[in-house]
Amino acid sequence: MPMDRETQLRLVNLRDETGVLSLYVNADPRQEGSQPPWKKRLEQGVKTLLESVEPQLQDVLKRRLRDLDLEIERLVDPGAPGVGRALFIPLGDGESYTVEMQTPLTDRVALAPRSHISPMFAAWAEGSPVGIAVVDGKGMRILDSRFGRCSEISGLSFEAHTEEWRELVGPATQRNPWGKRQGQSGVTQTDLFDVRLNEHLTRFLAAAHTTLENHVTAFGWEFLLVTGEPELVEAASKHLSSALKTEVVASQRVLRQASPAQIQQTLAPETARARRARDERLAADFREAPPKAALGSAQTVEALQAGRADRLLLEFDSVWSGRRIPPGSVLADGLVPGDADAATSVAEARLGEQMIEMALASDARVSILGDGVRLPEKAEGVGAFLRW
Repeated sequence: MPMDRETQLRLVNLRDETGVLSLYVNADPRQEGSQPPWKKRLEQGVKTLLESVEPQLQDVLKRRLRDLDLEIERLVDPGAPGVGRALFIPLGDGESYTVEMQTPLTDRVALAPRSHISPMFAAWAEGSPVGIAVVDGKGMRILDSRFGRCSEISGLSFEAHTEEWRELVGPATQRNPWGKRQGQSGVTQTDLFDVRLNEHLTRFLAAAHTTLENHVTAFGWEFLLVTGEPELVEAASKHLSSALKTEVVASQRVLRQASPAQIQQTLAPETARARRARDERLAADFREAPPKAALGSAQTVEALQAGRADRLLLEFDSVWSGRRIPPGSVLADGLVPGDADAATSVAEARLGEQMIEMALASDARVSILGDGVRLPEKAEGVGAFLRW
């Protein structure tokens, strides 16, 4: 499954009375061993889970694991795509879901009445969807970049139809302000041809704003990077709707016919700077937002339940994002790591997942802030902008 808003909604709403088994692996190709170490960690986690549940549930788990043996093998296969991988299995024979991304995920096995999605939302801070528009004399290439992968999804080809233009030769005629001929200018007819061609190109790119706006909506891009010669970037950007729910970033890198992977790698520093700047602005605006802000879990949950939250904010490494749960943890209802701090992190991460679900259900935006960006101390890692 591609990681987009539809996937978010599907996974946060995934429930099963018997339980939902969430399996995460970090298939880092740099790790060595006679068999993939992430496979060993997953097998050990599943074994620990089976030993900890009651016999009746244990039988259900074993049956579902047998039924989905091929999917689990693919999850740990070194040749399968994706570094971070997750498999969600409703135990009541419902449809299973697989997510693959190039962004690393933590190893984890979890069993609960609902899917365990905090590791994926923590990864969202680093790899959320970005649109890229590469503009040049041939038109526009449109690419989708998310979670370490980049693919070309669309494009607009510029054709000037110059065969209908009358061919002129020699230097251009210079005229005075009243339109009378006044000798010859130093501009050639070729120069005028190029100017006319460039005018057609800029108008073509300016008219492409509706195409870009449709793609932003369809693909859920948090940023739209427009890159190329400055005048072409301006032409492609200036008519974009101010109501567009994305941030437009202008780049002057001329990438022409580079591959999607090369384009993504070249623009990675600018993408990271844009994310950081956006998150710092959000944190700064949040400090100035009261009384139209909820600080801390109690106020935030209350606002979400009332449908008042416009944007949910979670710190990257807070308990709400689930990043403080020890790697490799086995989580089940009633079973948490023995360490008291870890147990608190598990409980609060589950509350964080409920907040994410409530936010998405009320069409509020969810922002996992980048590493090091902090909310006011009183918020303790979670807050929300309010609609009223």
